[in-house]
Amino acid sequence: MNYRELDPLLLSPKRFVTLAHLSQVEQADFAGLQEATELPTTDLSKILKDLENRELIHISKERKYRYGITRVRLSDSGQRTFKKLMKTLNRIAGE
Repeated sequence: MNYRELDPLLLSPKRFVTLAHLSQVEQADFAGLQEATELPTTDLSKILKDLENRELIHISKERKYRYGITRVRLSDSGQRTFKKLMKTLNRIAGE
């Protein structure tokens, strides 16, 4: 076992809970993701921008009536990365 196998940015509680939620749904809108993770708007926005820059998620924006809706989903790379992270964590934990 080796700590270098783990990406500390993905293990940050706020990023981890965001990725974990997105791994369980096809996509989430910003408000739903914020409710599920209980993260403040500014924190979630920063996390999503970082995950998007790392190409782990896709973000799309739509207009519905006069309001914008932000939709978020894991990219293929994000799905693989999260599955690998969970396998590594389970292996390290001895499961």
